[in-house]
Amino acid sequence: MKQNYFRFFKLFAFFPIVIGAQVNLPYTEDFGGTATQSQWDYSNPSVIVVENTSVDSPNGGTGGSLMYNFYNSLGLSTYNVKSPVLNNPNNAPVGVSFQFAAANRYTMPAAIQTIFADDHILLEYSTDGGQTYTLIHDYEIGKTGELNTGGTIPSFFTPTASQWVTKNILLPAGTNRVNFKGVKNNINQAGNFAFLDHVIFQICEGNTPAPTGNSSQSFCSSQTLANLVVTGSNIQWYDAPTGGNLLPDTTVLVDGTTYYASQVVGACESTTRLPVTVNSSSCLSVNEVSSDKDFNFYPNPVSDVLYINSKINVVKVIIYAVDGKLVQSEQDRKITSISMNKLIHGNYFVEFTFENGKKVQNKIIKK
Repeated sequence: MKQNYFRFFKLFAFFPIVIGAQVNLPYTEDFGGTATQSQWDYSNPSVIVVENTSVDSPNGGTGGSLMYNFYNSLGLSTYNVKSPVLNNPNNAPVGVSFQFAAANRYTMPAAIQTIFADDHILLEYSTDGGQTYTLIHDYEIGKTGELNTGGTIPSFFTPTASQWVTKNILLPAGTNRVNFKGVKNNINQAGNFAFLDHVIFQICEGNTPAPTGNSSQSFCSSQTLANLVVTGSNIQWYDAPTGGNLLPDTTVLVDGTTYYASQVVGACESTTRLPVTVNSSSCLSVNEVSSDKDFNFYPNPVSDVLYINSKINVVKVIIYAVDGKLVQSEQDRKITSISMNKLIHGNYFVEFTFENGKKVQNKIIKK
């Protein structure tokens, strides 16, 4: 077990970007002392933007990640994290994918805390090698922002593998440099601990296909986008076929609504999206399954075998991971049990289909 949370090293502060020096695309930066890391340009490298050799993202290999130490920053301030100049000879659009983890550290008991640090990461792009930058997206950390993966904490934050999020964005044609600018907006509060790793830059020619799946899918009460079955990598959901708002997987499904799924391959997101219209017409109502003697399953949590009791025969059982991925399916004239010993520990959704065509879905825990 590592005894020292802070094994920080200065990040090559004496090796600024050399005009004309470029890296070829595609290009991945995992930090941790890589050869290309010296071509990144940092402000306040020995205090605020530092290399933390004790923290790695799930896909970033070993050696460490980049850390924004907002907790030790003073006042209203900004901290630049500029990529090397990217070789983009055809001035094509550039896809960027990165992994991020952050938590909000409070300085007094959370129960009486009223103002939390509102730090941000501003993603900026340049088409002139870094002479000027344009903001393309403001990622909030804060208390509940899209980059806050660890909640509010009373001490130093060391993210687990599940506390990282992957973000993807397509930058305009001609992009040849990117700045992950850290901004501390609240002068009175302790800042967050934030980690950046596994940054991918890739020329995107618009040939990434949309994911595949049924354009009409059913759902049951309180289910979310994570329950929809779509085949592809790094699925992202929107409320419009183009543009629109990016929706979290926890978005509760609304009957009759159409959602739009894209996929991200490497750092390139599909320019077309799969429309999926949802309906709840095939689900059993609460009254239809209100009695345990009519339908129940046990045990939950389950170790090996899930047993099913039903007045109406269950003819199909489908099990999904929480991200919507199909992990197991069984179909028969009457199903009274299903083996789950091949599933890893965690939470799942199980969908029971009855012989009358109705369905019901529940959450189960695999021990």
